[in-house]
This record gives sequence, structure tokens and C-alpha cells, in this order.
Amino acid sequence: MATLKEVVQVVREVRGDKDEQVGRRLREIEHIVRKYHVLSGLTPQSATQLLEELGPTFVKLGQIASARSDVIPPEYAQAFKKLQTDVEPMPFPTVEQTLNAALGHPWQETFDVLVEKPLGSASIAQVHKARIAEHPRGVARKAVGACDSGAVADAAQAAASKPAAAAASPAAPASGPTPAAAAPASTSDSAPILSPEAAPPGTWVAVKVRRPQVAEDTLQDLALLRRVVALVGLTHTEQGMKLTLNDLVDELERTTREEIDFCVELRNLERFHSLLFDQPGVESPVPYPQLSTDDVLVMEYVEGPLISEKAAIRAHGWDLAKLGHAIAESYVTQVVDNGFFHADPHGGNIVVRDGKIVWIDLGMVGTLTVSQRALITKAMKAAVENDPFLMMEALLGATRQGSEVDYGALLEKLSLLLAQYMSENLSDINIGQLLTDILEILRKQDLSLPPEYTLLARSMLAIEGVLSDVAPNESIVKIIQTHIQRREFTWASVETKAREFGAAVLSSTESAAHLPTQMSHTLQMLNRGQLKVNADVEVEDRIIAALYSVCGTLGMALISAGLFIGSSMLCWTNMEPKLLGVPLLGALGYIGAFVLGSYVVWRNIKIRHKQKNLEL
Repeated sequence: MATLKEVVQVVREVRGDKDEQVGRRLREIEHIVRKYHVLSGLTPQSATQLLEELGPTFVKLGQIASARSDVIPPEYAQAFKKLQTDVEPMPFPTVEQTLNAALGHPWQETFDVLVEKPLGSASIAQVHKARIAEHPRGVARKAVGACDSGAVADAAQAAASKPAAAAASPAAPASGPTPAAAAPASTSDSAPILSPEAAPPGTWVAVKVRRPQVAEDTLQDLALLRRVVALVGLTHTEQGMKLTLNDLVDELERTTREEIDFCVELRNLERFHSLLFDQPGVESPVPYPQLSTDDVLVMEYVEGPLISEKAAIRAHGWDLAKLGHAIAESYVTQVVDNGFFHADPHGGNIVVRDGKIVWIDLGMVGTLTVSQRALITKAMKAAVENDPFLMMEALLGATRQGSEVDYGALLEKLSLLLAQYMSENLSDINIGQLLTDILEILRKQDLSLPPEYTLLARSMLAIEGVLSDVAPNESIVKIIQTHIQRREFTWASVETKAREFGAAVLSSTESAAHLPTQMSHTLQMLNRGQLKVNADVEVEDRIIAALYSVCGTLGMALISAGLFIGSSMLCWTNMEPKLLGVPLLGALGYIGAFVLGSYVVWRNIKIRHKQKNLEL
């Protein structure tokens, strides 16, 4: 096992001579690491200070690790939650230079006001308030990093007949001079005048400007981390627990690459905005793709108090409890229904405007597949219904196993955990602590979660923090329960129609349909040593053959029943093509169910006849 000192030395020898910039950064990291005496061990507090001093990339790594109590000790995860990325604002001339270079022309040709004082400043970017000019020019078609080159080209073609007067006499800057050397000359061909629909004049917008060199510096740190992980493989914490760095670095690289490329955030904004269309009382900023590039993002400016500014919200006469409910309902919808959720929903990213919730800062989002959503719904249902078997099934489906799992111990710990929490009222359950306890159980069982789930866990902790602040009587667990029940009710109405056609089949196969699940649970308990069978069975070939026959017959019966039910549901649709007014696919399903069912009946008669002959 290599020591940290040996790793730093190897990386320096391999990379330092080839890239002086990388070498300097590596020496800087080594100096900071030595300062904190890492090889002698770190307390949670000193580890937090170390990450902050190492810079934004390592701060982000710590923030990701803060939700990974399945792979790091809980006390470190708790300490890393305090990591901050706020930094000193960029000088305004630097902001202007970056904006000019991104647009491909002086910013005064797009905005007639650009407020010098930033709305916020972080390690990757800072945000300024601006107002769209009377005849705004979009991003130059040849500008490097343009997010919407196709739309810009269309706008340029539509505006080809308009004069380039705005380029000759731009509006006076609102604050600070325009550095002439930093901005290329503007022409109507390279920087089209946008239509009022694409960029409404006089509209106040938020302009997010990426810091110079932040992408290069971040990717450089990621490359160094990759190198260290490749050399070390696995390292140890003070407690001797194995910590797989690959997962953390993978998640760090994915989230960081998304955050430093504003075109990704633009697409997130567009998708999020469309998904919120049918959610009353919930909104997100309108993005402006024809004004955005990979290092400048322009979106609607949202005026209103943050959800954490309770006094201001009350002054407007808005109900905090209703707002809290809307936040929780929207969040659960994002996770369960859409599979696309805000991954950083703290109080600073939720604004209240006209009594409505507005989600801002879509730099970090989570995406879940259909199967992942199904597992999450199953886990939520298991927690609400106090079902440890269902919870274990969901967790095993979601996790990656590092070694042989002790199923008996896992089930016992989950049973005790759920019993502890479900003895409380739903509104009193601390979902954050429940998630932390589940992650701790997984860590001790050498089970790790993929980054999609840990991102969800981190965002759910943030949501609970918001609710506990603004609507303490609101329960995320209750909303999850209501949401799941509503979904089941919707499906129940469809199933009721199907039962009108398949009641007889359902009644005869109901018991058989539960046999596979019951057999699976029984076998799992037997494997765990929780079920002991005292029997002396003489195994003969005919017994084995009979078992195979029973299993085969049962399988075909279930398939036949499934075809019948599915065909009944299809017959209620208007699916084309049709046969005698019935959807062809449904008719074929009925035929298949009839043929298979007939074969099962014939096979049973044949087996019984054979058994009678043997008895004689």
C-alpha cells in the first residue's frame, strides 16, 4: 500500500517535468498536505480546512463526500456539509472582457444596463443583473462555445435586411468602460439583431459569467486526482475502512464538467422549464439560448425573496406552509414522475415570486432511469409501510456489492431501523437521519450506492432542511406517501376495467401469482439461516421430474393469465390496426392465452391419467 508521500513523489516525477503548470500545482498541493500533517491523521475539522485550502475542486469533492456516509465515516460526512465555495467577486473589467469575448461583440450591443455589483459570487462563476437593449444582438455565429448556433443563424437570416447602426453607436455602458481591445468588431452578419420574441427589449435578465481559467484549473485538478487514484487504487481511513476513491472522483468529474459548461445548464433550464409547465404554482427562469455560450448564461431575472427570507415572505402575505407543501410536492414529482430533479435545492436556490415557487440555479441536476425510479419508489413505499423485506429488495437492487452480503444481518438491521422510525408519527420522522442511518448500514455491509442515488440523498437532505425552516409542520414523508397512493389509485382505475374482463382468471390464479414471491422469500430466509427445515427426504428421479413438471405448468399458467389480462386492457384502447373492431394485438393475445391455457389443461389431464396408470 503506497503512502501519500510516495504517491505525490511518483506523480511529480511522471508529470512535473512534462508540464510545468501541472508541476507547480502539484507542489502547491504537496505543501498544503504537509502543512496539515495528513500522514499523521486528520480530524473531521482539519480535513474540512484542508479541502477548503486546496481549492474549489477539492471543496466540491468534499461536498459530494458529505452525502456518502456509505463510504466515509459519518463524522467526516457531517463536517464536510459545512464546506463553502463563496469567493471574492471578479473585478468588473474581467467580467466585461469575458462577456465581450463570449458574445463576439461589445456587451453594450446586447444589454443597455449591466449592474456592476454581482448578485452572487462563487468559485466557478458570478451573476450580474442586466437589461436587454432595444435592438439586442445575439451571440456571433462564429463565436466559440455558442450554445444555440442554429437558432442564431436563423435569427441572422431573418434580420439580414436590418442596418448595422447599433454596431456603430452602441448604447452607453451602465457601469465601467468597455475595453475596446477585448472585443472584436461587430457586424450584422456575425452578430444578428434578435427578434423581440427571442430577446424582449427592456427585460431584466441574470447574466452568469464563468471565471477565466476555472475550467482549465478544475480539469487539471481532476487529472491529478485521477492519477493519484490510479496509483493508489484503494486507501484507508483512520478507522481502517476501505474507501474507494474512484466513485467519488467519477461523481466529482461528472458534476464539475456539467457545472463549468453553461450549455449543459442551459439545456437543464430548458428541460426543467418544460417539465414544470403542468405544475401549478411552480416555475423556473426562462432561458435565452441565443444570448448564451459555454461560459456565459443568460436567463430571466427572478425578482422576489428567497424561501429562507421568511419575514419578507410574510410581509407579502404569502402562506409559508402552502409554499413548503408546493416545494415538497414539486420535488417528489421531479424524482418519481420525471426522473429529472434539482440536485441542489437549498434555500438560496428557491425564490418566491407572486406567491409562486421559482427554482433557480440548475447547474446541478439529477437524472434517473425508469428502473432507478421504480427502485426509489419501492424504497419509499417500504419506508412508509414499514416493510423491511421490500426495503432490502430495493436496496440490493440499487447497490453494488463489494463482498458477500450477510442477508440475515442486513434484514435484521433494516427491521430494527424501520421499527424505530415507524413507531413515530409520519410528520415527526426525520428523513435526513433515516437516510444517514440506511447509508451507515450499507457501509458496514460493504454495499455502495451509484452516484445517482447519493445525489438524490444529498438533495433530499437539502429539501428537508428547507421544509424544517419554512414549514416545520410539513412532512416530506407524508407527501411521499400521498404521492405513492395517488399513483397507485390511478393505476387501480385501469386495473378495475381489466378485471371486468378477467375476473374469473384473476380469482383462479391469484394464489398462484403470489407463489414465486413467497418461494423467493422462503429461499432467501433459508440462505440466511433464518429458516430451518427438519426433514428427511429421499430424493428420487421421479420426484425431481415431478417438480420440473409442476414448475413448468405453473409458469405457463401464469403466462396465459398475463396474456389474458394484458389483452383485456389493450381492448380498451384505440390501437391500430383492428380486427372486427378489436385491436389486432389484443386479439392475438386472446388467441395466445387460449392456446396456452388449453395446452396447460391438456397437460394436466395427461399427467393425472399417467399417475392413475402407475397406481394401478
